[in-house]
Amino acid sequence: MKKLITLLLIASLLSGAVMLLMSNKQKQQKRLQETQKVMPVAVETAPVRFQSFAEAAQYVGKTECWREITMNATTQGTIRTVTAQLDGAVRQGQPILTVDTELIDIATEQANAQLQKARTDLARYESLHRENNVPTADLETSRLQVRTLETQLKTLDKQRRDAAVKAPISGVVTTKLIEPGMFIAPGTPLLTITDVSAVKLVVNVPEAEVQQFKPGKPVTVTFDMYPDQPVVGLVQQVRLKGGQTGTFPVEIRVTNREQTSLRVGMTASVSLPNAARTEGLAIARTALVTTSATPAVYVLQGKIVSLRPIVPGAVYGTTLLVKSGLRADEQVVISGTEGLKEGQVVTMNAKR
Repeated sequence: MKKLITLLLIASLLSGAVMLLMSNKQKQQKRLQETQKVMPVAVETAPVRFQSFAEAAQYVGKTECWREITMNATTQGTIRTVTAQLDGAVRQGQPILTVDTELIDIATEQANAQLQKARTDLARYESLHRENNVPTADLETSRLQVRTLETQLKTLDKQRRDAAVKAPISGVVTTKLIEPGMFIAPGTPLLTITDVSAVKLVVNVPEAEVQQFKPGKPVTVTFDMYPDQPVVGLVQQVRLKGGQTGTFPVEIRVTNREQTSLRVGMTASVSLPNAARTEGLAIARTALVTTSATPAVYVLQGKIVSLRPIVPGAVYGTTLLVKSGLRADEQVVISGTEGLKEGQVVTMNAKR
């Protein structure tokens, strides 16, 4: 009897323990479901609107120097003075260096003395030739000697003039390879002068649009360094040799000004005023879901979002044209798309 009561008591305790465990498990499952329940996400939405845009064609390029001249020596001698400085400005016709002319002066004196004697000899030969006392060949040799010495003196005179080297153009000295005391000979590189009164902007224009760039046509140029200071440039020429595939380089001259100091290698864009007008349904570019394999947006239906694929069109700044997939006045999520899922409940802050 005692054994039976003991068994019944044990069975009762086990049954209570099982019921307690099951009750706790149900409570845990309920808590887990509550914690896994998706909470509404705050998003910002905006309606799909019909908009029109003026499509201004833009072409990007880099600046080159308008003119650049590398000067080489045309005479020989030791450099006496140098007035040009690296990165310094020079004017056209300004003397920038002088060469010692002592050797030229000595050679000139010798050539003058030789020419004086050669002319005296020539006069004597001509007199003797008239009397048939000297061969014609000797007379021609004497004449050749005079002409040779006269040419030599002209060469020395040019070398003397070239000893004072002048700037062929106005600009800035961008390369300087000489110093006082150096010996130079004809062909020795001296320095490079870059004309900075203007820059040459080169842009690659598609073949079908080259006709819009006529020489002398004004175009609007915006430099990345001065985004709020557009300037006017003039089309100079369209190069005959094509650049990138299907394009031709167009040269545009932009005058350098103090308020927009332009340099070689700067990036700039060119826009044409005759823009084509485009219109259609438009949304903010931020509405595109970055995690989607194909272009798609979240469309709001009540308080639930639905992922909708779209066919995007052209982009105008922060606005995207939509070719298909949306209707006018539908609300799309433009902020807070990160982490959204199909069918998720959201709270919205509509943007008008």
